[in-house]
This record gives sequence, structure tokens and C-alpha cells, in this order.
Amino acid sequence: MKNSRRDFIKISSGGILAPFMTGEAGVVPVEPGAGANVMQQRNQPPATYQKWLWIELIGFDNTSNDFGVGQFIRNTGFVPEAVSFLLASADFLHSHSGMKEEWVFPDEFCSYGARPASPERKRQPWTNLQLKGLIDHLHRHGVAVYCSFFDFFVDKEAPGRWAYQHREIRETGINGTIYPFIHPLKRFKDGTFYEDLFVGKLKQVLADYGFDGFHGADGYTSGRRPLSEVDYTDDMIGQFLAATGLELPAGFRGKKDGEKDVLKKRGEWVWKNKRAEWIRFHVERWAAFWRKAIDAAHSLDKKVVFNTAWTRDPFEAIYRYGIDYRRIADLGIDGFIVEAVGSAVAMEPELSDEHTKFHYNALAMILLIKAHCPGAVLRPFTQIHDTTEQYDALRHIPTFVEREICQVANLYVVDREGKLERCSSGPMCCLSDSVAAHEWKWLEDRWDLGFTGIPEAVAGANLVWSGKALDNQLDDYIGHRNWTIHKWLYELLAAGAPVAAAVPIAHLDQVKGPLLVLNPGLLPEKEMKKVLAYHRGEVYCIGKAVPAVSEAAGIRFNDPVNGALTCAVLNSKAGRHITVGEGREVIQPATAPGSEPESWTKSLSFEPVSAGFVRACAAHMRSEIKGPLVTSQDMDDVKITTLVLSEKRLRLLIGSDNFYYKTPSVKMPGAIKAIEVKTKFPGVPVGFSGDVFRVRIPGRGMVVLDLELA
Repeated sequence: MKNSRRDFIKISSGGILAPFMTGEAGVVPVEPGAGANVMQQRNQPPATYQKWLWIELIGFDNTSNDFGVGQFIRNTGFVPEAVSFLLASADFLHSHSGMKEEWVFPDEFCSYGARPASPERKRQPWTNLQLKGLIDHLHRHGVAVYCSFFDFFVDKEAPGRWAYQHREIRETGINGTIYPFIHPLKRFKDGTFYEDLFVGKLKQVLADYGFDGFHGADGYTSGRRPLSEVDYTDDMIGQFLAATGLELPAGFRGKKDGEKDVLKKRGEWVWKNKRAEWIRFHVERWAAFWRKAIDAAHSLDKKVVFNTAWTRDPFEAIYRYGIDYRRIADLGIDGFIVEAVGSAVAMEPELSDEHTKFHYNALAMILLIKAHCPGAVLRPFTQIHDTTEQYDALRHIPTFVEREICQVANLYVVDREGKLERCSSGPMCCLSDSVAAHEWKWLEDRWDLGFTGIPEAVAGANLVWSGKALDNQLDDYIGHRNWTIHKWLYELLAAGAPVAAAVPIAHLDQVKGPLLVLNPGLLPEKEMKKVLAYHRGEVYCIGKAVPAVSEAAGIRFNDPVNGALTCAVLNSKAGRHITVGEGREVIQPATAPGSEPESWTKSLSFEPVSAGFVRACAAHMRSEIKGPLVTSQDMDDVKITTLVLSEKRLRLLIGSDNFYYKTPSVKMPGAIKAIEVKTKFPGVPVGFSGDVFRVRIPGRGMVVLDLELA
């Protein structure tokens, strides 16, 4: 029988599944017996990380004596560091009136969106005293408990509902549309600030229920819509003018809330003419809000953690939502919950116009947040499922979840002593109800692998981070729509650039090896001199040309579409010619030039940059950094992160962007002595010959290999 399964698989003479196809271009056939040398398992530092669970009340059982806590922990197979209850509605806070009387919560407190059931049970009517009992039982198991809720509320009168009465604090669009969401920075009719009521109620809730802290969630860690869209009401404009001392044109002064046409024109004028001031005003207002909330919680010896703003990196969090993570970190926040949602976006293209590279967008975001806030604790999402939002990453795209876990756990920032510090302190599971015991074990196995030990180094370039460059980026983007550092980074990662670590520029003297400097023109003069003085490896400077960099570069090439963009390589052999190639197609987001996206699901508009230039930059970095190289036709789909465990031992995280199996050929920088497969797949030894091996990668998944070089 031709083309049978046996013909397809190919069996080597040694009886081992051969990952090489004899005669394929760029591939060396495996000699008899090759690949049989499997690495002996060596003692490695144990995995150290924390597991946090975000969950609704529907995940527990109020008919059980212990509210289902014992069974829940037996099912997970571990005791989580913390559980955050998603109580969904802001009225959980507003309606709190103590614990003297028992009362039944509205349905939307008991499950997100008042969903009627989970795969485990129907929604139960919980009371305030039952929630207190649930918290007490979790404490007996050593689990910290946080409360969280969105800016949502049910817009009708009923017991336990408060926010519907206060239209003046609702988020209002530039066209006058009043949304059923709270805008936390607004004032009541009597002129008092909502935040003062919020802080008073927060202290009561934390104390009365015995919560260990507050988990600030979407709508409270930034507005729900971007600053270009909200909120240009008389209240917020009044606060803006009082804070900045600016004046509006005569036609926009005074009370305009009742005049929708004028309201819109006033908002458009502010965004066009005073955009930077509007954004910086919101940075200050959000910092003031969170200063009060953090101080209130800390006064009770409680903690506060903070959702990052709508999956945004440090720049876009500022530009779109007025949130500066560094400002929030400096207020004493106890950690960030990082909204890394790559697996959900991979399943639903509508969630992003850049869904094919959102995985890299998220990796770049995490790396930059940690570089911007090096002392902060980051807990990125492990996406499991969300019944209300209708995705199930764990069951529908598990290979991608596995890849995310391993990749997110292996992003690093260089500390002041020159050592690598992992960006992630552990996962926040989103969401955590109705997960089977074998699924928890599946997840824990992958976390254990991802978080095992800290490598001595990461092969590739260290991204140089400058807080001052971030400050300069706001005016640069407003004036020119230049690519941001985050944009450059995720586009380069998607093109295969070997970058998995960042170094704050203050720690530059502590590193050696290649560096990556994005948008070097944003660096102040003192920091630019520090980059130019670096001679412990190549320095890749990518962005608008800077004369001092161009003069010092041994290699330099430009974007054939946008001639102002250059890749200049310092400390490299002079005179080498780099061909950008024929890839002149422009990388252009869906957002029209000069306009603003109305949601996080759409990317910012940027100036044109050719795909060929980005690919050329990434390819040059790969070729010069002397790491593993994909030599087969899979090179566009397969990306490798290389962790240096010791002088001759490497860990390769080999991921694929393709939905189908890929079997890339990989050339190492030296002869291979042994290979150990660390993931469950492939379930056979990986063959090799000399310095080349081939391994099968599942669709959108990852294989982790430990290699010993001769």
C-alpha cells in the first residue's frame, strides 16, 4: 500500500523515529544510531513561583459545610497562594452596609454576567455571611483572598444596586453617549469625588469580610474606553482646566453637557490641540485615585494588586488610558496582574487586527512592563476559560496555552548586579472554575517546566530600556506617528529576532554581549553616550537615523519604503552590505492614519514600515548572534528562545506560529553531544547528526529541549 501511515512516519535503522528526511535541502541525514545519545537528567533548581486563581463564587458550593473549599483544593492538587473573587459588579462595594444582617446578593455578584450555570453547578444565591464563611475556610488552608469587580452595574432599581442612581459618574463618550459604566475619576452632583466614597467603602469591605487585599480590575485600573473617546463632560473638562491652568476657546467654555454637538467639538479640539496635556492630566488623576486606594488598604495591613490597562505596554497604557505603570508602582502597589491574552486572541481574530502576532505583542508588553518597573511583582494571565466571554483556551487550543506558559515564564530583566530576574512571579489563572483534576495537573506540569531555575544567560540581544526615552516617546508619537519601542519589539519578535531579556540603561555596565536599542533618537544625550561607549558586543540600533550612531556603525542599512529608518550596528565588521530584499509590502494596522482606535482590540496607527526591513533586521541579528538557526523552509514559522544553563548546556524553547505540525531542521553553533526532551511531546528521542537536529512541533505549540554540546 502506498502512502500508508508507516510510509509517512519513516523508521530509522536503529528503530527510532527519525526526524530527518534524507535528501531534503539543507538537512543532513541521520547516520545509523545517531540521536540515541539522550541526556542524563541532572539535578536542577526546583521551580519557584506562585499560583493565583481568579474565580467567581459559582466555583464554590454554599450548600457544603466548608463551602466546597476542601474539595476545590483536592481537585486542584495544590494550595494556591491567593484566590481573587470576581464579584463582577461595582455595586458589591457600593451596597455594603456591614455584617450585622444577612442579605442575599444580586445574581451578578454570584457569577460574572449573572450566568445561570457552570459546567459544575447552577448559580447559587450567595449571602454576605456565606461569603465571609468561604473566606474563613480558605484562610484555614493558608490561601490569601482578594476581592475584585469591574466598573459594571445593573441599570435598574433592586436590592443591592446603587450605581444606577448616579448618572453623573457614568463614563460618557465624546458624542454624549452615557455608558452603563462608572468613571472612577468623576464627581457627584454635590462636587464630592467618587473616589472618596470608593475608598471609604473599600476599607469597610476589606475589614468586614476579612479580605487580604483588593484586586483592582478592568474599569478601575483605567477607563473602559480610550482618552480619545472619553470623557469630555463638564466635570472632567473642569478638572482638566483647573489642574493645567489652560483655557478653552470661547465657544467651548461653560456648561455644555446638554449640547451634544458642542460637547463633541470641544472634545475633538482638546484631543487635537492639547492631547499631551490631556494625557498627562489623566496620568496624575489616576495616580491620585490609586494613591488613596493603596494608602487606605495599607493602613489596614491589606494589599493591593492592579490589572494592567487593557493588554497595553507602558507607552500605550499612557497614551490610550493615562496609566503610567511606574507611577502606580512607586505608590507602593503590591503587584500587577498582567492581561496577557494571546491564546484567546489566537482563537478569535475579531479581538485584534493583529491577531496573528498578538502572542509577540503580549511577550513584548510583559518584558517592557518589567523593565519599566523592575521592582514590581508581575503575575501574567494563564488563560484557561471564561464562560461568560465564551472562550476555552485550555480545551480548544491547549498547544498554544503550553507555549504561552513556557515563553512567558522565560522572559528576563537584568538586575543591578547583572543577574537575570524572571519577569513573571507566577500565573494568574483566568478563570479557575470547572477545571478537572487532570487539567490542573496538566497546567502544573507546564508551569513547573517553565519556571524551573534561572539560566545563566539568554542567547540573543538584551533590549536596552530607558524611562527617559519612554517620556520622550509621547511627543514623538503625537507629532510623527513613529513606531514605538513596543511596536518595534513585537514586530521584530514576530520576525524571529532573538530577544528575551531587557536591561535598564542604568545597569548597562553589568552586561556583556549584543544589545538592541530601539528608537535611539529618543535617548537623552547622556544615555546615548553610554550606548556609544559600549564595546562588549554588537549594538543594534533600529529606528530613525541618529547621526552619531550612523557615524559609529560598521553596518548600516535603510528601509527601502521609509528611507528615514535605519538599522545601524555598532562594534561590527565595517563595510558589510545587507540586502533588505524585495519585501516592500507595508506593515500597516487597520486604524486609518491619523485616527484613533476606539477599543483595545485595534492597534494604533503608525507611519509605514516595510515588512522586508523588519525581516532583514531580525535575520541579521539571528545570523550574527551565533545561536540556533532554522535552516529548513520552516524558518518563518518557527521561533527559538535559547537559555544558557551552563557553558555546554542549552535549553531551547522551540515554538511554531503555524496551525499544522512543523518539523524544522535546526543548526547549532557546535556539535551536539546529547538531547533531552523536556516536554511531553514528542514522546521519542530526538535524533541528531553533528551540529544539526530535527524535531516535530505541534500546531501553534512548543517543544522544550535540553541540549549538551560536545
